[in-house]
Amino acid sequence: MCLACEEQEYFFRLWCADFLARGDMPPGVSAEDLQALGLPQPKGAAKPVASPTPVPNAFACDSPDE
Repeated sequence: MCLACEEQEYFFRLWCADFLARGDMPPGVSAEDLQALGLPQPKGAAKPVASPTPVPNAFACDSPDE
């Protein structure tokens, strides 16, 4: 993964964590997406996802790792 992709993933996680800290669900993100990222459910979530299913990564970085 190139540095730009790593940075994008990092800031996306921070953006989601900011919503979760306020007890809100990030817009456009499902509970399964949060679980795949390793983030907790918001405090007001009805029930957590029972069985974790791996979500395939639709994005593949084609940049070299240099």
